[in-house]
Amino acid sequence: MKRLIGGLFVAFTLLIGATIYISFRSWDGVVDHSASETAGVLRGAMDGQEVLLSIAPWPPRAMREVDFTVSLPGYAGKASPYVDLSMAGMEMGRNRVDLSRGKDGRYHGTGVFVRCQSGRHDWEATVTAPGAGKAVFRVAVAD
Repeated sequence: MKRLIGGLFVAFTLLIGATIYISFRSWDGVVDHSASETAGVLRGAMDGQEVLLSIAPWPPRAMREVDFTVSLPGYAGKASPYVDLSMAGMEMGRNRVDLSRGKDGRYHGTGVFVRCQSGRHDWEATVTAPGAGKAVFRVAVAD
């Protein structure tokens, strides 16, 4: 009887281990780690028009320079868009990333997520296209 219970326990343990291993291997195949480590692409909308915000490196770290790329298909405004970095419900001071139009038709700029003294990591990146509107993106900044 002890042998039977011992054998069932070993079989059960191996079955659970195999299930966990297969689950993690399957999940690992669904997530593209190479893309998430180099740039984070966030999708939003501005008055019904799609806005793409790319942040590199991803995830962004506090107090390190970050590259911002904004894609606004069809935007024909005279002024370049910009990105305001802030935290909801907190006065962080002005932290604006000025963007300039690149040869690829997208807008590029660099900025820094400052380290919040309260310890919060939840930032908002607000893309503003003068005359077209705003799109707000939520960003978790690593320390």
